[in-house]
Amino acid sequence: MKGTELVIKALKDRGVKYIFGYTGGAIMPVFDEMEKQQILSFIMSRHEQGAAFMAQGLSRASVSAPTPQIGVCMATSGPGAMNLVTGVADAVMDSVPMLVITGQVPTGVIATDAFQESDVVGVMMPISKQTYMPLSADEIEKTLHEAVYVATTGRTGPVIVDIPKDVQLQETGSDYRFDPQKYRPELPGFYFHPSPERENIHRAIRLINKSERPVMFCGHGVISSNAGQRLRQFAEKTNIPVAFTLHGLSAIPVDHPLSLGMMGMHGTVEANRAVVNADLIIAFGMRFDDRVTGRLEEYARETAVIHVEIDPSEIDKNVPTSVAINADVGEALEVLLNNPELMYKPRRLWLEKIGEYRHEVADETRAEIESGVGAEGQLLMKTIIHRLSEITEGKDIVVADVGQHQMISARFYNFQVNNTWFTSGGAGTMGASLPMSVGVKLARPDERVWSVSGDGGFQMNIQELGTIMEHDVDIKIILLNNGYLGMVRQWQTLFYDGRYAGTPMKSPDFGLIARAYNIPYQQVTVPDQIEPAIRAAAEHQGAYMLEFLCDPTEIVLPMVPSGGGFADMIVSVPKP
Repeated sequence: MKGTELVIKALKDRGVKYIFGYTGGAIMPVFDEMEKQQILSFIMSRHEQGAAFMAQGLSRASVSAPTPQIGVCMATSGPGAMNLVTGVADAVMDSVPMLVITGQVPTGVIATDAFQESDVVGVMMPISKQTYMPLSADEIEKTLHEAVYVATTGRTGPVIVDIPKDVQLQETGSDYRFDPQKYRPELPGFYFHPSPERENIHRAIRLINKSERPVMFCGHGVISSNAGQRLRQFAEKTNIPVAFTLHGLSAIPVDHPLSLGMMGMHGTVEANRAVVNADLIIAFGMRFDDRVTGRLEEYARETAVIHVEIDPSEIDKNVPTSVAINADVGEALEVLLNNPELMYKPRRLWLEKIGEYRHEVADETRAEIESGVGAEGQLLMKTIIHRLSEITEGKDIVVADVGQHQMISARFYNFQVNNTWFTSGGAGTMGASLPMSVGVKLARPDERVWSVSGDGGFQMNIQELGTIMEHDVDIKIILLNNGYLGMVRQWQTLFYDGRYAGTPMKSPDFGLIARAYNIPYQQVTVPDQIEPAIRAAAEHQGAYMLEFLCDPTEIVLPMVPSGGGFADMIVSVPKP
């Protein structure tokens, strides 16, 4: 068999259905074989970065599907591979499994600055989980199976396989033997711990039972382990409130009585106040990044910390732990739930105090949402997202871009269904939403998908409207247009004396662009139009674009200033 045939065979054996990508000289033989065999569906992005985010969306959305898939993207050498870099770096930051296959110039001209040559392995190594370059056709099948195993095992992440063009065309040796059913990779040093140690479980339970003011953190690991139901059972069994990282949202319903909503830089008042006053933090599948902790030297100084995390390098990295449980979150929750020592405690005073935190800015926020317009008389994003949540009953999938609208979506959409929230977190990549929505919809075709973007991020990958048009992908697009890079403008308002350097943005007529891609479009300018427009998009069969003209003066609060601690949290707009 030729190398190209082995690529297709390995992908088929791994259950791959979709390939996202863009062809070119060095990957052309694989594309030709794909066309011959007609067993994989190729989705052509309009830019390789779009392909990487489509693959991400498929991987992340299918975690909770009956048969999880790994997202696969493919590009040619040189600029094609380099255009994948941002999507790969984004995936490694957010622990998203992804298989990236790139073509490379023939082995005979590697390191000669050949046409469209780039050191893909060298560039990708620090921003991926692993990189490979098979140097013979005999290595291709084993390499791809190992790559998928590494990408999907332990703390998941993107893996790169860079295949020289001559290796793709090479035939295997006469003694080639490989049975994917019997293959078990031998990877010295590659260990992960799916099951927790018994003694650490006992120590954790003793701390939980003793605690009077505990808070539980739900991170992305809960979603990745498909452990939302077990987390909810654990919270109810112990009567412990739950705060969410950005990527932990949708693991359990946001309006659950024990839910505190999102914590951190733009977290709720009740979540952040609870963290400051807790005597125990129980962190499930999260890494204590700076957006969650604020100023580290002030964080959890006199608080016991139980950290459940599959990646041992994250334990004690930022926040010292009292009990470390290096294990898969789902496995750890199962063991904790079945332990007869675990107790229910009323914790009446603690929950009453949290109730006070909940009401601190509730009236002010409610009044702002009900008004629907900001200081300049244009629509408020929080009103739009609130209405979207009411109309969909919090049951639809939301894929947010990066910026002010992202934090507002995280705060004001009432997630009711597990794994229905997708966004770029660690890398914070603008332009991720539109292509990511394509992968999400293909993974979950029976669910309604809303892509929410600002006018800045939307234009970074606007070309993927072409992919949506070509493949008739049913995505509802919400464009929140305030004429600025909203989050940066907010910082400029609060910390730079209102000097809006580099943030005003003049945009094209998005209605004409939608029409060019044969996508129905509405522009919404007043509050009374919000609900009928959202309903029209929801009921339409096929893609639909809504542009809302939003108030640039809107501020998303609370906010912990960068480099500050939770004590510095801004809960209301400062008076001029």
